[in-house]
This record gives sequence, structure tokens and C-alpha cells, in this order.
Amino acid sequence: MTMKKFLYILVLIPLSIISCVKDLKEDPKGVLSPSTLFASGSGIQLAANNLGNQMANLVYNSDWHLVPYMGGDDITSQPASNKQDWREVDIFGATDGNIGLANIWAGYYATIRAANAIISNIQFSTAEKSINDDCLGQAYFYRALCYSFLTRIWGKVPLIDKYSGEIDYSLVPAEVNDVYTLIVNDCQKAESLLPITRSDGSYPGARPLRGAAKALLSQVYLTMAGWPIKQPSNYALAAAKAKEVMDSASVYGYQLEDIHDLWSWANNYTNHECIFGTYYCNTAEGGWSGTMASPPGDRPEEEGGWADYYAEISFFNKFPAGPRKNITYQTRIKIDANTVVPWNDSRTLRQHPYFHKYTDDRDSLDWWGSRTQQIIRYAEVLLTYAEAKSMSGGVDASAYNAVNLIRSRAGLPDLTPGLSATDFRDSVVAERGWEFAGGEPASHWFDLIRLEKVEEAALNRDPKELVLKHTPTKSDYWMPLPSVDKSLNPNLH
Repeated sequence: MTMKKFLYILVLIPLSIISCVKDLKEDPKGVLSPSTLFASGSGIQLAANNLGNQMANLVYNSDWHLVPYMGGDDITSQPASNKQDWREVDIFGATDGNIGLANIWAGYYATIRAANAIISNIQFSTAEKSINDDCLGQAYFYRALCYSFLTRIWGKVPLIDKYSGEIDYSLVPAEVNDVYTLIVNDCQKAESLLPITRSDGSYPGARPLRGAAKALLSQVYLTMAGWPIKQPSNYALAAAKAKEVMDSASVYGYQLEDIHDLWSWANNYTNHECIFGTYYCNTAEGGWSGTMASPPGDRPEEEGGWADYYAEISFFNKFPAGPRKNITYQTRIKIDANTVVPWNDSRTLRQHPYFHKYTDDRDSLDWWGSRTQQIIRYAEVLLTYAEAKSMSGGVDASAYNAVNLIRSRAGLPDLTPGLSATDFRDSVVAERGWEFAGGEPASHWFDLIRLEKVEEAALNRDPKELVLKHTPTKSDYWMPLPSVDKSLNPNLH
């Protein structure tokens, strides 16, 4: 499916919020216009439900969504085989022909298009006001979330904020400041429209609540305090918004899960740390999976996996020992029916640790998987608060408490008291790296970019890793725009 089709065809179909679409095929004869669809009482809800399906099936249904994060110091890929998309980003040689980048770019814009259909046509909905508000709030949330990923990955991107049936091949990439203006405005609108709770039986993070909009906004403010916006005043805003989530966590139903339950299959659909995510149903007819749901992607080849990605050695060695490390990584590899060896044994193919936390630990496991993609976790809110508070109001007991909740769960002692604001921030950022290691959406790559530490991290690369194409500079912070789009729109060059 081409980028062009992804961007400009709105698929408004009655899918549940649990993604169970194996093959999205477009039939223009069956596509309803928003005004027609919304004229039915349930039309706006079908459109809102479809937002989750767009993101689940077009962004997170393959290992490609990890491609932008490969420049980070926590994750790497193979030197050969069919891993070109991951590998070229890992060595700072990303090209505009990268299929993985092009596909997730298209998926984000398809989701934005579906959100714009709701935002631009809400007046046609005949549903009651509370339903319209909820669906409109979801649309603003998804649009903000998609643009937050787009601008952090590609920088200046086309800004599309209205639904149209016409293809505009003349769009000029918007300045990053303008993209963030839209993101902040959308988050604030979502916050005012979304409900505080729902009683419809949906999974905890399957549809955004008001707390999810606040959590996203805190993350956005934290990012805006660093590169490329570099407005330190946003630290205070990030801390304040994160604290709003923390103060009402019990109302929203958010909590830190026990480290042994955070990634367990038994807790896959009941995880209250997942503020927002995409959910999958392998057991349904035509069920589909996501990157972290499909075991081959992050499994050793010796065990039947594809080894698309695995852990960087230096980062693994720095990772503090304890239950979190044990759950995060697979460090022993079964090389034949009777032999299990450490990851660095010369008999292993890659001599790297693998990521264990994403594996479905259920019976009858196959490559389809059903692992929930946890896009925003409550742990991220706590760490955002700790960092932002230290860089705005100073390091106090509340900042220490927030990060120490994460450290305690990980089996680590409390952070050293009396740290300066900068030293405290660096400790929290290190904690974020360990907590979200391995290509989670709260990727360590984004931290390296906003704090301008990509170059420094590259210096600590283990000799066993792939050889870098060149020493990274800020020109490597953003990915090149996809060639298929540039061929259609000369203003994207």
C-alpha cells in the first residue's frame, strides 16, 4: 500500500477498539463521507473507535516502528540479512528510501486524517453532546500524539489540520514551533473534552481519558524545554501537568504495577500502568499483532526468531542489576535442544543480549502474538515530574519520591540525597533509559535528542557493535522525509 493511499483515503469502518484487522484493503465504493456517516447516531463512535485501529494496524503492527529509535545507545540490529531499515539508522546512515520509516510516517498521517475527519465534521453528528465531546476529545488526542511523534522523528513536517477530499501536493513543511503550537492546543482541547473515567468495560488504556491528555501534555512540555525548542520555562509546565496526573491517579485508575506483573501475559489486558496503548486480539479471526507482540522480531535466531533488534552491549553493562534488568533482558540463549549458554558465548550467532520484556509468556505462543503496546505508562509521568520539577522549582522531596518509586520497584536503593539540579536530572534521565530500554515509545533516543547527547552516547559504543557510517551530528537527529512523498511534493525537498 502506498503512502499516497495511506494519507488521503479515510477508512471509516465499524471496528472495535481491540484491533483485529489482518489486512486493510481500500474499496472507494465502500467509503462513507464523514457527513453521511455521522448522521447516524452511532457514526461518530465508529469513527472514534477507528482512530485506535489506524494507529494499531498502521504504526505498531510490525517491528518497523522501532526503526527511528535505532540511533539510541540501548538498541541495535544485525550487520547483514534483511535488516537494512533498522541497520542504516543504527549507524547514522538513514536514507529517504527507508521502508520502515516511510510506513510509520504513512501510519501517523492516516491516523491524523481520521482524526481530522471527526474534528472537521463534528457538526454533522446526531449523537448526544457527551458522546460528541468524548469522540472529539479522542480525535484531538490522537492528532496531538501523532504529531508529537512525527516532529520528534522528522522535525519539520507538513501540518494538516483539516479534513479534505482533495490531495494537496504543495504543502510546505511547518516550522517545529508551529507543530508544537498545534500539539499543545490539541492536548488542551482533549483535556477539556475527554471524560475522567469510563464505565463501558474497555481495557484501561485502550481509549484516552482526561488523564492521558494531561500525561501527553506533560511529555510535550518536557520535550519543548530541550532541543530544538529550548524553552526552559516549559519545565515548570511539564511538572505541573504531570503532578495533576499523579494527584488524581487513583481517580483515573493509574498505578505502578509490580515489576513482575508489568509485562506478564496474565496482566496484558488489565495493566493499570498503561495510561494509553494499543491492544490486540490474537485469538480473534483475522487477529493481528504489534511489534512487541510478535516474538520473532526480538528473539534469537537460534530459537526460531528473526533478531530484527537486540540490546547494545555498553548500555546493557551499565544497566543496574536487579529484577527490572532480569525482566528486561534475555541473557541466556538455547543454541540446540540440550544446550543453553550465556549471550556472550562464542557459539551464539550475535553475541548480544535480547529483550525479554516484550515476549508473550502465554501457552500456545505463535508469531501472531497479542502483546499490548504501552505507548504512555504511568512510570513516564513520574519520571517526567521528577526531572521537570528539579529543573524548574528545584530538587525537593516530591521529586525524589517520584523517581524513588521507580527505583524501588526496580529493586534499587533510593537516589543519593542532596544532588544538584543538573546531577539529579542526569540521574533521572538515566533511570528513564533503563525503564524504557529497547524501543518503547518513551524511547531513550528522544531523551538523547532533547538533551543534545546523541554525540556523547555514540562515543560509548562497544567495539562489537556495527561500525558507524560517521560520527553523529545534529544533522542525524531527524530522519529524512520519505522519498515517495518528495516525489509527489517538490516542496518537501
